[in-house]
Amino acid sequence: MKVKSVFKKIGNKIKEFLLDENGGNLVEYALLIGFALFIFFLLVSVVTSMLDWTIGQSNQFFETTESLGE
Repeated sequence: MKVKSVFKKIGNKIKEFLLDENGGNLVEYALLIGFALFIFFLLVSVVTSMLDWTIGQSNQFFETTESLGE
């Protein structure tokens, strides 16, 4: 009988959270923060790949200039 009341309380709390405006705002803010983090990591990965590309190009340039001196 005690377990049944606990599940009933949990169900009521979930129902209150979903119907409450503050709970909705928390969900919206969480989604916005998640989207912002996704965009941030996407931009960081693009910049990192650009840096890797430039480092590769500079290494290739120096290898080419060294082979010209021989």
